[in-house]
Amino acid sequence: MVVPLTTSAWLMLQRNLLYTAVTRAKRIVVLVGSPRALAKAVGTQSAGRRYTALTERLRPGQAGLSQRPTRPSADQLQQAPVELKAAGPVG
Repeated sequence: MVVPLTTSAWLMLQRNLLYTAVTRAKRIVVLVGSPRALAKAVGTQSAGRRYTALTERLRPGQAGLSQRPTRPSADQLQQAPVELKAAGPVG
């Protein structure tokens, strides 16, 4: 999965969106963009609270749902070491 991190899309630079992209990747995640944009994404909490009843829907024993393995939390992801390498222009 390739995740663009650009300062031209400030509204999309949110920790929860970055977390979702990183945890949904099947094999590899490539973050393309600036270290400044990555820092902004990691440091920005979601703008609002969503009421989706997701906790209740994911409880074991609910119709058709089973226990799923847990993924790292956003805080654990934020604390994980990140190696950034400068690359030349694309294209």
